[in-house]
Amino acid sequence: MRIFLQFPFIVSIMILSAISITFFFFAEKLIRKNISHDSLIENHEVGGFLYNALCVIYAVLMAFVVFAIWTNLDTTNSKIEGEANNLLNLYYDASVYPDSVKLEIQSTIREYVKRVVNEEWKSLADGKTDDEAQKNFIKLNRIYLSIKSSQVSNSEVLAQSMRNMQEMREFRRHRILSSKQSMPDILWLVLILSSVILIAFTFFFSTKNKWHLHVMTAFLVFVSVLVLYLIYVMDHPFVGTDAITPDAFQPLINIINRTAGK
Repeated sequence: MRIFLQFPFIVSIMILSAISITFFFFAEKLIRKNISHDSLIENHEVGGFLYNALCVIYAVLMAFVVFAIWTNLDTTNSKIEGEANNLLNLYYDASVYPDSVKLEIQSTIREYVKRVVNEEWKSLADGKTDDEAQKNFIKLNRIYLSIKSSQVSNSEVLAQSMRNMQEMREFRRHRILSSKQSMPDILWLVLILSSVILIAFTFFFSTKNKWHLHVMTAFLVFVSVLVLYLIYVMDHPFVGTDAITPDAFQPLINIINRTAGK
């Protein structure tokens, strides 16, 4: 399935929908081969009631999963923005330290951001980190831990920088964990089986004009594929064409480029 994440969303949806609709039409043909139209009509009243109940259960399940995945994705985006903002604050606040410390802080931040944006972001697609980025992050931590309050004219800035570093550790850890975590297989099994049952249920309804039923079933398959694939895309936030990008770091990169030219 990961290969579909490399295509534009609409292209992947069209391919998956075409495959799914073809499969269900063949399945419908086999199942209804020896069942008459009249016998199916007799079951419409009871079948319709059961189908409505099934749709409600399916809708509640889908709503819960989409909400949970979207909330997690939104949290991940917020943590990434927080990491970038804290780095920007640290880069600015470094000016209050002695020149030797200032240059070391800013050079370490430059190297860290460069590795995160250019190298580590690619590794996140496979749930991995970049060793050099990790080393730069550890080095930045050690720099701040080695700064003495007597070296700083404004102790409040040092205290705030320490808080920024503490938050950055949390933000970075969350970003990395988000790249490794995914929905449990059991939940995917429940979602897929529920979708298959929902669509297969239509095989036991009938209309005088079969093409009407085929069109409605095709729409149902399309919507099911659309929602399931949407969940799959959001469950892989660092993979494919719709992945989270490191745009949150761009303001810091712009500042680094401007100051580097001075």
